[in-house]
Amino acid sequence: MAKHLINHNIISITELRRNLTEIFRRLPKRRQPTVVESNGAPIAIILSPEEYKRLITRRQAKAAFYDFSRNFGREVEKLGLTEEQFMADLEKTKRRVFTEQYGRPA
Repeated sequence: MAKHLINHNIISITELRRNLTEIFRRLPKRRQPTVVESNGAPIAIILSPEEYKRLITRRQAKAAFYDFSRNFGREVEKLGLTEEQFMADLEKTKRRVFTEQYGRPA
């Protein structure tokens, strides 16, 4: 079995069939996904609605950050800045913001 599934609740498909109502009744209380196995291999993952929302929100945040990064990089290229120039400007800005925020140089 994949390492990333080891810490989750694991049930067989037979157990799922026998205890479907109980498994779904407990689901909202679980913070971990339930892995359903058939012949020792994972075939499905059951998530609570809260866990699903958390994963979707995380995925959307990553996608938004990726889009922001790509667009930001394009804008830096349009300005004709080298990576070294950009990083130097960024460092100056970080120091200025830190001083404004905490009243002392970084």
